[in-house]
Amino acid sequence: MAVVPHEEELATNPIDVEGEDRDEFHIARLAETFMEGEESIQHDVYPESDEDEDENGPPRLTNITRGDGSLYKNQPFYNGIAFKEAVTDYVLMTGCNLKQYRYDKDKIGFKCVGSEKCEWQVYAASLPRDPMWRIRLIKDVHVCIPNGECEMFKVPVIARLFVDKIRDNPDYYLPAKIEEIILENWKISVTRPQCQSARRKALQWIELEYDMQFSRLRDYGAEILDANKDSVVVIDTVTSEDGKELFNRFYVCFDVLRRTWKDSCRPILGVDGCFLKHKIKGQLLVALGRDADNAIYPIAWSVVQVENTENWLWFVQRLKIDLGLNDGDGFIMISDRQKGLIRAVELELPKIEHRMCVRHIYANLKKNHASKKQMKPLIWNLAWSYNEAQFKQRLERIFAYDTVVYDEVMKSNPRRWCRAFYKIGNYCEDVDNNFTESFNKTINKAREKPFVAMLEMVRRLAMIRIAKRLDLAYSHKGICTPYVKKFLAKEHKIAAACKVSSSTNGMFEVRVSGDTHRVSLKKYTCTCMKYQICGIPCEHAYGVILNKKLTPEDYVCQWFRTNMWKRNYAEGIVPQRGARFWPISEGGSVDVPPDPAQTGRKKITKADKKRKKGVNESPTKKQPKQKKRIMHCRVCGSAEHNSRFHKKQNQPQAAQVDPSQGCITEEN
Repeated sequence: MAVVPHEEELATNPIDVEGEDRDEFHIARLAETFMEGEESIQHDVYPESDEDEDENGPPRLTNITRGDGSLYKNQPFYNGIAFKEAVTDYVLMTGCNLKQYRYDKDKIGFKCVGSEKCEWQVYAASLPRDPMWRIRLIKDVHVCIPNGECEMFKVPVIARLFVDKIRDNPDYYLPAKIEEIILENWKISVTRPQCQSARRKALQWIELEYDMQFSRLRDYGAEILDANKDSVVVIDTVTSEDGKELFNRFYVCFDVLRRTWKDSCRPILGVDGCFLKHKIKGQLLVALGRDADNAIYPIAWSVVQVENTENWLWFVQRLKIDLGLNDGDGFIMISDRQKGLIRAVELELPKIEHRMCVRHIYANLKKNHASKKQMKPLIWNLAWSYNEAQFKQRLERIFAYDTVVYDEVMKSNPRRWCRAFYKIGNYCEDVDNNFTESFNKTINKAREKPFVAMLEMVRRLAMIRIAKRLDLAYSHKGICTPYVKKFLAKEHKIAAACKVSSSTNGMFEVRVSGDTHRVSLKKYTCTCMKYQICGIPCEHAYGVILNKKLTPEDYVCQWFRTNMWKRNYAEGIVPQRGARFWPISEGGSVDVPPDPAQTGRKKITKADKKRKKGVNESPTKKQPKQKKRIMHCRVCGSAEHNSRFHKKQNQPQAAQVDPSQGCITEEN
């Protein structure tokens, strides 16, 4: 503490202090004394005071933390569980063999059983006059040597040690790995069954925790809106007969994702659904876009119980409102041929260009024509036709190959999945929905997690992806994205063989492989139509660029420029807080719904695999084996016994056989 100088001290000071000089001297001495005693500011440290000091030991009030393994007399704890955790930390630090010998509600004790002569003991209790749990007795002297055995290291203790690690990576922390870590880190030997039971118990705790998070689904939605302003979160529930709010549907669209897609992405939507694999069954529906490098850009996702027309209509309606699709004019949607989705798009987005995925079309054809191996290149080449002349030529090849296949192709309406009939101006050549399938594969691990953990993992993957793609975009030095370089590299060989003839108004005639095409670099067009559909010079336009020694990047549309790529990832999803910090929202808790009736083929059970009975076989169940046949005595015909038993019963008595009666009779 700062001490004010006394007058006696001033009198002995050789400096002459009078009047105002005396006051300045006092101030200087006070400042010097204060600076000598000043300590640096520290956060999260309890300040010390005189009344906290205890002559018999450490301060009475200390910062209760776990992990140091220290135990001392009068050490305080909030409850008995905290005391047990402190003893556990002591065991982890020392490796001593402790055992709990007191289990009362307000009294807990541990002793060392490593040796009969070891008197180490610790005892904590909560007393009426002092309700705070404290260590009342401790004998901190060991005479035993740790040998890797510890009786208190039971299943619950192991489960508490590894519950956080199992939550983060359940596939890595298997029983064998847990056993190895315990022996390596703390030199304590446990059995494999103990680790297996501990892992099972930890998973039960985690499951209970996730169930509580699901009941707070509305609070989770409030946290999304709190961290990411102007986002859209819809939680749809239905009321059961007993008044519970059962989960029905969930939808989220982050504001930054929809704004970025509308501002700097091509008007393309890939839509698909995939199954959830945890306790709460259902379908995860996703809507994805394409960035300037032609990679995946997530937009929105939803969870519904069943993939039917009603739920697809609800999802498409949400996308229509949030993305401003209106009637769909000027936009592209790519999906499989799910009937509910097709119907929903027809109702809500009648003018959208709805492309069918060729992979699903070919898969359906393959079911009926599995032996026709040459069908695959014919179907895909038809889909890749850039103009109507190519389309007709390749369609004739299918007709020449197999008329049955040709009829089925025509029934699928190939104008819905062939490039030759795509609308010009959107610059997307996709004929399949591979990028949504790729996204579903990326989130495969997430789909195995509980509901809220699954949603959080999808959000976190999208957030991390945006951050990584931003680094790639800013580290790229070219005018156009890497996708353009790969695209032109495939065309270089044909482009180099092109013969170019100039015309007026920036027009060129290009001859290659017996074909002739008209190219206009000013209008970004070619009569092969590939340039207009892709937005990147086709082999004919690239041949003109090579012939005139021009810069290829100058003739690529704006959607594939590096500046546009940077705009794709200029903003990202804001990180969110954990469940402990979620805000309390209005509305009650959300309960788990019953498993929905999934569409598709019924799962084959063991009962379905039983042998089918024949036509003349009795349909009734056979009688038990003991009732199937009743034994009779062949001597007397009675059903009470057999012949062997009959003879033994009558052996002591003199008997004779009456041939006429066929049984044994006694003599008179």
